[in-house]
Amino acid sequence: MRRLLGGYRRAWSPILLTYFCYGASAVTAVADVFFQKDTLKLTPSQVAGIAFWLGLPWSMKMVAGVASDVYPILGSRRIAYLLLGSAATMAGYMAMAGSVATRTGYLIAALLITVGFMVQDVVADALSVEVAETDEEIGQIQTLGRMATLAGGISVGYLSGWLAETIGTRATFGVAALLPLLVVLSLPFARPGRPRVRVPATATSRDGGPLGGGKARLVMLVGLGYAAFGVVLEVLDVPFNQEIVLVVSVALIGLLLQRVGISRGVAVASIVIFLFRATPDVGQGYSYWAIDRLGFDQRFLGVLAQVSSILSLAGLLLFRKTIVRRPVSFTLFWVVIAGTLLYVPNVGLFYGLHDWLGISARTLAFIDTTISAPLAQLTMVPMLILIAKSAPAGAEATMFAIMASLMNLALSASQLFTRYLNDLFAVTQHDYSNLGRLMIVVGLVNLLPLLALPLLWKAEHPTLAEVRQGLPSEQLETP
Repeated sequence: MRRLLGGYRRAWSPILLTYFCYGASAVTAVADVFFQKDTLKLTPSQVAGIAFWLGLPWSMKMVAGVASDVYPILGSRRIAYLLLGSAATMAGYMAMAGSVATRTGYLIAALLITVGFMVQDVVADALSVEVAETDEEIGQIQTLGRMATLAGGISVGYLSGWLAETIGTRATFGVAALLPLLVVLSLPFARPGRPRVRVPATATSRDGGPLGGGKARLVMLVGLGYAAFGVVLEVLDVPFNQEIVLVVSVALIGLLLQRVGISRGVAVASIVIFLFRATPDVGQGYSYWAIDRLGFDQRFLGVLAQVSSILSLAGLLLFRKTIVRRPVSFTLFWVVIAGTLLYVPNVGLFYGLHDWLGISARTLAFIDTTISAPLAQLTMVPMLILIAKSAPAGAEATMFAIMASLMNLALSASQLFTRYLNDLFAVTQHDYSNLGRLMIVVGLVNLLPLLALPLLWKAEHPTLAEVRQGLPSEQLETP
């Protein structure tokens, strides 16, 4: 086992358990669908609107990171924030299991869960550097962390459906409240900041370090002001509140990118990443329809989740070398085309393809999931490669943080566009007549980012003149 996974020390346990529990939070995935549909009676458009707000905390990871770095709680920069994040997640799950019965209550509880996991993720990322004794250990922790996240999702795939069917939706949320407790129980093993000699940044440092000169305070004020701005818009039900927040968010990230330095590569990477991540999906209407019309129950949805989680990992392992060696534009092209073709059976399911083939709807859904699941994780990898290749020298970490915020913001934009389409086609749990047309439109819209690929391809294959322009003058001299 040690030869397969590499080294391991007990001090890594809180980090890996944090990643594992985040992956295992998918245990509520099936229960969440039935809770939204049967208990809260939310329309697909309302679900997409809530998903918009739930994506925003992940775009504020930089703020949580600065808080953990320079504003200790009772003298603790890591453990206290990990406890705070765990408490927020547990409070959100307990609210879901108990008193939540309205859209507003659901949004608040879901935000508590999301913010809690976001804070835990930020602390785990920081601890992965602090507890490592060598650079090799940092890589080992990160590798095990990704494996722990995937293992968490795989471990609860079928369980998510079985629990929702056996003990009910609210009780499933109660079970999920045990996940942050596992993180808390691992804290005695944590040893933050001991092995590696580091010079911690402080909010009052005068040396002009990464967080010195008032930079930390500025990030905190802007981040908290941004959060308060969004809350006020939602509470006051200001018209176009989500659109306003999205525009302000894009402007802030654009400002950060400008401070880092906008090269052509950075600009192209930003545009491509945003376009591919911001494409809409069908929304919860398809799940509602499959439950009501096809009779898909909790247990069968759990089976699909289990198959999808396992095969998505298998696809990542199978195609990883091809993804790394090929140009990013090539990978994005074939993944999008293949994903669109494999999306067709879902549309066919709505129009009775299973009857024409003489098989059950469950069989067709299972076959489609088996074929399409390996592509689930593939779009993220080329985007991470794109970020790495476009990062300015000396600002790699900042670039990753900004681009991570951009990717998460694009997911919120995706949910906003999903809400638009569900409103346009008037898909509700009482009327699925336009669902097929909505699915066709979504499939076509998801092809639109391919129009940006020539721009990316050109950036990946500079002309001879551009190459010569970028070389030092001594390299251009003829012998």
